[in-house]
Amino acid sequence: MRTLRLILAVMLLATPMLYAQEAGTQKTEPLPPPPPAPPAPPAHDASQAQKDTTPPDEAYRITITFKTTEAGKTTTQRTYTMVATSRASAPRIRDDSRIYVKTSPSSGQYMDVRTDLDILQFIRTKTGNDVLLSLMISTENFVNNPTDQDPYKPPIIRSRQYNVTPTLPIGKLVTVCTVVDAANDSKVDVQVLVQPLDAK
Repeated sequence: MRTLRLILAVMLLATPMLYAQEAGTQKTEPLPPPPPAPPAPPAHDASQAQKDTTPPDEAYRITITFKTTEAGKTTTQRTYTMVATSRASAPRIRDDSRIYVKTSPSSGQYMDVRTDLDILQFIRTKTGNDVLLSLMISTENFVNNPTDQDPYKPPIIRSRQYNVTPTLPIGKLVTVCTVVDAANDSKVDVQVLVQPLDAK
């Protein structure tokens, strides 16, 4: 009888120990592996990336012409040429002249006439066929030829300033500004031609 009680006591003690051992075993099991990383986004198509880029810088020859017409006939034509690099330069020209004009038989004075050309912005468009040009022009010239006026009469000087920002096709002569003087039946056309530097 005493032996039976001892066996029952051992069984009662062994049961909770087995549960504890099972629980400890469950706690030490390794964690499941992490979920796989999401796939990387597809790379951009090379042809699409090329379409989105701005064309590389190139050098261009810019020809600016002042064409004066009186009574339907061309009387004077002055041409200036400069080189600009797209998105990288702001060329300019200063053309100044000082002319001595007699105001009396024994005296006279110097008078300045000038033409200033400034390219403030020169950008080739993404199409590659046009350029955006921001041009500022300042001029001071005689209204009439001093030699054609009465002696000792001071000549009249006219000052003009042009600010134009046209988009010009490459290789085509374009009139960007026209000034008409109805009193003298004359007009001045400002013409611009943009060409690649190696164009002939």
